[in-house]
Amino acid sequence: MKSSLRYSHRLLSGFVATLIAAGGLVAGTAASAQAAPPPPSGHRDHGPAVVPDPFVERIGGADRYAVSAAVSAHSFEPGVPVAYVASGEVFSDALSASAAAGAEGGVVLLTQPDAIPTPVATELRRLKPQRIVVLGGTATIAPEVETALRAFSGRVDRIGGADRFAVSAKVSASVFGSHRPVAYVASGTAYPDALSASAAAGRLGGPVLLVRPDAIPVLVADELRRLAPAKIVVLGGLSSVADSVISELRTMGTTTRIDGADRYAVSAAVSAGAFPPGVPTVYVASGTAFADALSGGAAAIANAGPMLLVTTDSIPTAVGVELDRLRPRRIVVLGGTASVSDATLEKLRAYLR
Repeated sequence: MKSSLRYSHRLLSGFVATLIAAGGLVAGTAASAQAAPPPPSGHRDHGPAVVPDPFVERIGGADRYAVSAAVSAHSFEPGVPVAYVASGEVFSDALSASAAAGAEGGVVLLTQPDAIPTPVATELRRLKPQRIVVLGGTATIAPEVETALRAFSGRVDRIGGADRFAVSAKVSASVFGSHRPVAYVASGTAYPDALSASAAAGRLGGPVLLVRPDAIPVLVADELRRLAPAKIVVLGGLSSVADSVISELRTMGTTTRIDGADRYAVSAAVSAGAFPPGVPTVYVASGTAFADALSGGAAAIANAGPMLLVTTDSIPTAVGVELDRLRPRRIVVLGGTASVSDATLEKLRAYLR
């Protein structure tokens, strides 16, 4: 998938997704996922490529499930290799999925625990994924949902485990070979640091693994030893991952910590460590809610850009500095105005090149 070849289609899909958010279409209407299908697989524009003016767009929706479907429709063509399906009610299982999906050229979609929201079902029908991977145990996503997903793909697998840490390790093991260039490690009890890591991990070719604040779960330690990464990058400060965990990680490889005054500073530092200036696209999501960024991670990987976190009504200083360094041609805001206000969206225009 060539990002530069699909600007015109994304302009249209982003415009329609914004109309969905503004018009208040409820989740459950087919239009929310079908509004702007991308071109058929293999489509190529003829003649000279037209580079659009820099722009900021919003992908919104009636709820997190409609946003999830719209984000997918905005970036992925039918026939994707894999669609990861995770609970939209809890963050833990999907945190590791975005990097895995990005490595496979796939998408992450959110579902309710006991039913597939209609916009998501419509998007799965459009995508026709070669494989669907359900994340988490049956308490997270019911067996009935797994059965219903079989209508959209000839192969449906589930990656479960005793807890979120086991799922994290199993997701990594299912996708990544050994001797990876990097493995990102983040707290499994809080979401902000790992949200920013997905796009960076996807760019650099490594997984995101979850740990407890004061210990490395056995399955995660085993997976890190198997991966034998060239470096391990720990995200967040001492309250997220203790120094004792860092010490243990150093027995498994070269280990560094990316810290900051808050989640926004960490978000900016993660981006600065993985992305050069002049990236084509930057994704921006709320740092106080997880749902929109969970779906956006795989899309950011597909479009070769970072995920940065903002508050509803402002761009934190560290994030503004990073945007000024990146100077993208396009910024994609995830979620409605309750997540990222129109005033914040307008301020983002100052960072376009």
